[in-house]
Amino acid sequence: MTTEHRTHQHEDAPQAAGTVRVEFVYRTGVGRPIAHDALLVGSWDGAGRPAADWSVAPMERFTADDGCAAFRASVTLDASHPWTADWGVRLVRPDGAQVWAIPGELADPQATAQVRQVVIRPGDGPVTRAEFRLSSHRHNGARRLAPSADADSDADADADAGERIRFRVWAPHARAVEVAFAGPSGYIADDGHGEDGLLTRLPMRPVPGGWWEAAAPGFADWVGRRYAYRVVRDDGSVAWRSDPYSVRQCGTGDTDPCGAHYDGPAADLDGAVSCSMVVDTREDGRFWAEEFDPARPVPRRVEDLVIYELHVGALGFGHTGAGTFADALALLDYLTDLGVNAVELLPMAEFSGTRSWGYGSSHFLAVKQSAGGREGLRAFVRACHRRGLAVLMDVVYNHYSPNAARSVWQYDSRVPSRNSYYWYEGTESDHPHPEGGYLDNVSSGWAPRYHDENVRALFIASAVALIDDFHIDGLRVDQTTSIHAYNSLHADGSPVAAANIAGRKFLRELCQTLRLVDPGVMLIAEDHSGWAEVTRPAEQGGLGFDARWYVDFYHHLIGDKDEGPEYARLLHTAGRDQTGPLAMGLFATALTAAADRAVVYTESHDEAGNSRHSARNILVAVDHAPLAGETAWYALARLRCVAALTLLSPGTPLFLMGDEVGAARPYLHDTFAEAKEDLAGLRAGRGAGLFACYRVLVGLRLGSPALRSGGVEVVATDDVGRVLAFRRWAGDEEFLVVASLRDEPTAGYVLTHPALAGRRWRPVLDTDAAPFGGRARPPARAVSPRGETVRLDLPTAAVRVYRRRRRGQGTAARPPAGAGRLGRLRLPRRH
Repeated sequence: MTTEHRTHQHEDAPQAAGTVRVEFVYRTGVGRPIAHDALLVGSWDGAGRPAADWSVAPMERFTADDGCAAFRASVTLDASHPWTADWGVRLVRPDGAQVWAIPGELADPQATAQVRQVVIRPGDGPVTRAEFRLSSHRHNGARRLAPSADADSDADADADAGERIRFRVWAPHARAVEVAFAGPSGYIADDGHGEDGLLTRLPMRPVPGGWWEAAAPGFADWVGRRYAYRVVRDDGSVAWRSDPYSVRQCGTGDTDPCGAHYDGPAADLDGAVSCSMVVDTREDGRFWAEEFDPARPVPRRVEDLVIYELHVGALGFGHTGAGTFADALALLDYLTDLGVNAVELLPMAEFSGTRSWGYGSSHFLAVKQSAGGREGLRAFVRACHRRGLAVLMDVVYNHYSPNAARSVWQYDSRVPSRNSYYWYEGTESDHPHPEGGYLDNVSSGWAPRYHDENVRALFIASAVALIDDFHIDGLRVDQTTSIHAYNSLHADGSPVAAANIAGRKFLRELCQTLRLVDPGVMLIAEDHSGWAEVTRPAEQGGLGFDARWYVDFYHHLIGDKDEGPEYARLLHTAGRDQTGPLAMGLFATALTAAADRAVVYTESHDEAGNSRHSARNILVAVDHAPLAGETAWYALARLRCVAALTLLSPGTPLFLMGDEVGAARPYLHDTFAEAKEDLAGLRAGRGAGLFACYRVLVGLRLGSPALRSGGVEVVATDDVGRVLAFRRWAGDEEFLVVASLRDEPTAGYVLTHPALAGRRWRPVLDTDAAPFGGRARPPARAVSPRGETVRLDLPTAAVRVYRRRRRGQGTAARPPAGAGRLGRLRLPRRH
């Protein structure tokens, strides 16, 4: 695209022979305002003929029948010969900035162009239509349609004027689809038992793209009804399926009838297999009116976060049922006192059962009903924002729920290659077994069909809904490596490059769509590939994430998962060997690498409980010895060290709920409810000092630009002495962090490095301080460099932090002379 021609065409202008009028429509599908105006851009000239220099035309703004902003323009194009017109839209922001608003790429694996295409053929008729919808979370499923001049489907056009309900589902291989309604049980058996005999099924009609629609007058009377789709599949068999775009499942229990008759209460059903419910998703505008407190601003940059990883289901100490959003609300004063400024929730999209981490979504737009559903999540987010806490949500797009029999599995066909939501390579005859064509990707299920626009749209709609409907501040996308790198054929394990490419396209589309909806959204990838493109901006060809989880930091710092000698495994080794060397130099490589857009953590849900051999860090710190007497003291001292090394690192720090009080009970993915931690009790007891240490560390980081910057330099490493020293800086502020994992104090420890020269270093934090449960021996004192050398007293298993102002430094973070050279050190003789 080079020179742009302005196109001004009027609908009442006569249409010449050999032309076609194309009605271009751009639907945001988003409730919040994201643009004031829009411009249509296309590969034609002012006369509507194909051109290398693209034309620009203003678009008319209107309100679509989903209640969201939309834009349209009509252009007459040359139809004297067949050709393909590329087109796109620029949204004009309130500040006048223009942003490209087509985030999806062309399907061709080699193509990266983010455009839409309309094929022009002679004889196709005088008018054709080209549409794009940014998000479908207010469009598909059971939705209210407001009175509107917009009519975007046959079902809409036939419905009476006024408020309506429309059901819309994707079933491209189905022979027929009907909307059926369930009775009080909320479940329709495979033979139809459980249908509400007083409500007639709504027949659905096919519309382009494999979609089916049914509309009916009114909306309020439909709210609360439980429904399912009766799908006649391509072989004539009948499948009862819930709505992939469901916003609420009626079940809140663990019962799965597995297709048999069920006449019990709907609440006892597993939400993943229960019927969907019609919900009025309109909001009372007053709900969000006082969402924020100006005195407590919510952070909007990943590098400014200290993240508390929270599993709602593991809350509610004192009962064995899964925790709820009410329990999470009750925890907020605790988190505010701790000082963190971000909460990351384990997945809350509907999943199978009630006791799960949630990493297997059955309904991506439905909030887990047993936890409190939509209302609970909205109340939690608002309460967090009032306290200055950002809310991040884990989302899972690398596989579906293993129990997807009533959601997306074999939705409209039992033929594996026609299993609409799942990637399948070739045909059944290409593989020794029909299942051989599915793709594994090192997750808990087969890979989704990322090359299909409708599959991607489902995932993207769920992500946009979290921002649009629930005001979530950011997402952590689970195991992105499975999406863009790990796809392999189930039959023989051979890599499937096309799936990896499609996965990369999907992730770019996801990130760019979310930034169109909220330019300040924070996006984090759980990615273990080491691929630099993950955090490169999507506009430059990267995937577009702000940061990635850096699991190697954990393996170097903690290392209790049988890692090899290439990892430092500091805490694990210190717990097993009280006198031998520690690989401080090896850990230093992970420390400095954390400056590259990384989220680092002392522990996450995966490390704490993904296997029967997993254990919380307090047990790793003393090789699983009983936590009593001196053993408990050393365990807590070492935990204070790893907390400081994480919170003072150049990465964005995260820790799992309970780390801050020394949680010790097993946190396994399937038994966590029987082993809940009493966080308040631990804080008042054994974990009081550790909590206090975390609180001061968090405050120090959030109050110091230098500690949130990427400025880091290793000053010294001493494997034999178990010492690591590094500095952090930004502007005129500089910190020296010295960690010792020795089991006894050391007096007169000598550090030599050019960066140490200059002003006096004053102590600002000592993890061995008495308020933290330490012994404060020897006490921390200011130190004055002698040339490039400082002499420090180091306590047992502790981190000391010193600060000074740098001479002649402006706001730019730049290292002093000598930066980058590893220092010399001398271990003094013990006395």
